[in-house]
Amino acid sequence: MKPDSVKSNSDITVAESANDWLRQLQQASEPDFFIRWLALLRQELSSLEEAVLVLGPADQGPFRPVITHPEDTPCSAVLMRLCEQVMQMRRPLSQRSDTLTYWVVPIQQGGALLGVFGVSAKSLSAAQRQWLQWGLGWILTRTETYQHAGDSELSERLMLLLDLLMSSIGGHSLQDACQAVLSQAAVNLNCDRISLGFAAGQSVRMHTLSNSAEFTRRIDLVQAIESAMNEAVDQGQSLLWPAQQTGLDTFQAHQALIREQGNHTVLTVPFITDADNYGAICFEWSSPPDDRQPELAESIASVLGRILLEKRQSELSLPSYLGRLTKQLGKRLFGPRYLGTKLLLLLCISVSAFFYIAEGTFRLSADARLEGAMNRSLSAPFDGYVMTAYYRAGQTVTEGEILAELDDRDLRLEQLRWQSQLTQYERQMRLSQAQRDTAQARVAAAQVEQAEAQLALTNTLLSRTQIRAPFTALITQGDLSQDLGLPVTKGQVLFELAPLDEYRLVLDLSETDMAHIREGQQGQLVLKAFPETRIDFEVIRVTPVAEARDGKNLFRVEAEIFQLLPAMRPGMEGVAKVEVSERRLIWIWTRTLVDWTRLQWWRWLGR
Repeated sequence: MKPDSVKSNSDITVAESANDWLRQLQQASEPDFFIRWLALLRQELSSLEEAVLVLGPADQGPFRPVITHPEDTPCSAVLMRLCEQVMQMRRPLSQRSDTLTYWVVPIQQGGALLGVFGVSAKSLSAAQRQWLQWGLGWILTRTETYQHAGDSELSERLMLLLDLLMSSIGGHSLQDACQAVLSQAAVNLNCDRISLGFAAGQSVRMHTLSNSAEFTRRIDLVQAIESAMNEAVDQGQSLLWPAQQTGLDTFQAHQALIREQGNHTVLTVPFITDADNYGAICFEWSSPPDDRQPELAESIASVLGRILLEKRQSELSLPSYLGRLTKQLGKRLFGPRYLGTKLLLLLCISVSAFFYIAEGTFRLSADARLEGAMNRSLSAPFDGYVMTAYYRAGQTVTEGEILAELDDRDLRLEQLRWQSQLTQYERQMRLSQAQRDTAQARVAAAQVEQAEAQLALTNTLLSRTQIRAPFTALITQGDLSQDLGLPVTKGQVLFELAPLDEYRLVLDLSETDMAHIREGQQGQLVLKAFPETRIDFEVIRVTPVAEARDGKNLFRVEAEIFQLLPAMRPGMEGVAKVEVSERRLIWIWTRTLVDWTRLQWWRWLGR
């Protein structure tokens, strides 16, 4: 609820506007009046392009423009043509072009044509048109504009309406505003009682009674007034009893109200904005009113009723607002007209039913890459120097091909040394045997065996100076072409090889999908190098080790591929989809959102 000391912004705006209009009435100079009048109108028309007010003697002319926008600039030919048409037809005219909306209305009083008012704007809403209609009412108050017998009556109506409008926006709540308006209207119209009712369900129920802060709904007076209000609303027009001509109108409730309360005259004026928002104001006179009082009451009732109805809707509580919104939606869906809304509902139901019933294959998506089924490392057999390099990473080699050679000059010298030593030891052994020196022969035989072993070792090392491919493979790592002459140490990895006909697929699966992955599940792979080809695979291993990458926890899943392409190479990347099971489409498309919502619910609410 708003504090009593604070008014809503809309009330303040209306109040200021009403005061501005009232000050215009006090302007003595006609040119100054029209300039300020148009300036006030432009406050609510941000997209106004041009405007023209044409006035002249009633029904006689000549008619001439008294104010234009932009100032002192003739209006466009299109707007002038529309103004001439409206003066001939004496009916409002609206026309839309590619960029502008034209709106022209006649200014009439008592059937006499006083002039026309036309505007063009980029857009013109219903509220802005209502604002223009309100402003046109003040043109009729200028006695210089026309000579008509109804001048004083019109001024009286406008002033009374303005006073009641100020009373309606002065109340802090709807009840205060209604009470102030009805009480002041009762005084100005010399009424014994004025009642206000709003729609409640399928009928009108009394909301406010003039000069009475509280009332009991069960009393006969309230029920009789509500019956009269419903009678006027049902017939969709104002009802005055006694009536000069009854025609086909029904006045039973009005007659009963007069009979029960002893009044002389009853007037009920309905007001309506739509099928759910309407009401009525009932005026009662105990003595015969003069002829102008019922007419004056009828002229202001519809305007005041709509203003109070808007104020009532703006103060609705949230449950009431939601209920009203639901009711309106229900009428649109199940009532007459609104074919588009019904088709939209039918479409939503059909789509929902389709998603609830239709099933699809639930698949897990993950980034994937190819790796060799095994990686073979070729290392340096001894400390030495790189002499020659024939291949490097990225090249394909066949079994037995030489990849690189190490410098063998030291080994060949070593080989010659041990060969000469072997010859010397053999000569000593034969000499000792000839001299029958058994002990010396045994020593020489041992030295021969040692030399033979060293020579065999040297020959073996010489054979290893050539680094050969153990099988047909792709070199995945190693490039010695830039390291010729540099030393290498024993065991240093020189090359890594992967076979060309055996691959394994590695999937980086998100931790949110780990609950659905199983060994033996099958899927399809699309590599970036071959986007037009789908390669079948089967999951063979789910590892329990996670790797943090790009802010996500990813688990390594290995799979076996069933189809080899000639151009496949280790390191190729793509997207793999693992087929899990058949699930509803709506579950497949919303599972990520649902899981995230559950996690946040648990995090913040712990439930």
